[in-house]
Amino acid sequence: MKNSRLMDVFLKKEFLSVALIVIISIAFSIANPAFFAMNNLIALLRVSVMPAIFALGVMVVLIGGGIDFSHLWLGMFAAYTTSKVFSMLQMNDNIVAPLAAIFLMSILIGAGLGAFNALLASKLGVPTFIATLCSANIMMGVMLRYIGNEYIFPAEMPIAMINFSNAHVFTYQTAAGATVGLHVSVLITVALMLITHYILRYTMIGRSVFALGGDIISAQRIGVSLAKTRFFMFMYAGMLYGLGAAITVSKIQVANPYDFQGRELTIIAAVIIGGTKIIGGGGSVMGVALGVLLTNLISQNLIMIGVRPEFNRFVFGVLIVVAIVVQAIQEKIRNKGRV
Repeated sequence: MKNSRLMDVFLKKEFLSVALIVIISIAFSIANPAFFAMNNLIALLRVSVMPAIFALGVMVVLIGGGIDFSHLWLGMFAAYTTSKVFSMLQMNDNIVAPLAAIFLMSILIGAGLGAFNALLASKLGVPTFIATLCSANIMMGVMLRYIGNEYIFPAEMPIAMINFSNAHVFTYQTAAGATVGLHVSVLITVALMLITHYILRYTMIGRSVFALGGDIISAQRIGVSLAKTRFFMFMYAGMLYGLGAAITVSKIQVANPYDFQGRELTIIAAVIIGGTKIIGGGGSVMGVALGVLLTNLISQNLIMIGVRPEFNRFVFGVLIVVAIVVQAIQEKIRNKGRV
């Protein structure tokens, strides 16, 4: 009975991320007694906002049997274009746009670019891996050539985005006198997680995404539309990328077209380590949340102990391999149990 319970724990999709979070937290708390200080925990939540929102979109596509390598360029295209448009309106025509309009524009651009990915994958039959790689380069080229390739500094940024960067749920002073606050974007991220969880688990389109990723032939036989489901997957993911990038640009108060470059592996690692199946058909929002916390826990604390940021890529590459191996072992054990 005891062995059976331990095996049930091991077979949970979130097992690896939870186990690593516990082990790494203990290790870092021994090395740094202030590891569990409130300001460190709030800082961890704050830096987790951007990768968490992007990881939700990557997870949706991965569950549906695809893989999206365009997420960061798609998000930056949406956020940079939005920032540029409203910056010009503000500087040239003295039009100060509300935050809702700014975020809505970035979301809509993201949805449109997601639809372009879906068009390549569904209507033209391009494998999602190739389709999203191609679209990422197309978006990068169009943005840098026709929209802009220079920073938009705080003095030029839309006022509503600057104000949003200072929107905190609460603030307090640490013993050292520093002011620390929980940013409202953390609550937005939690809301997006709840919405995504509801869509995937309790709606017909969400079930279609799981069915498509599990077995595309069987899914089509029971009436799941490949085209409609993929359009939903990529458009919903694009909306998340657009909003996530707009929130990030607002928080740092600078629109830099190169800002997200090179961070693709971290987000994909968080999704896979969180238990989302690399072959599709399985995954959870809770797993993504744990995966994001783990990857940020590692990257932030490696920097604190003096490890160069470039080493992160090696660490996350190893973790992805470990996660895939663990998933394969779990699947093998489940299949044995069905025999």
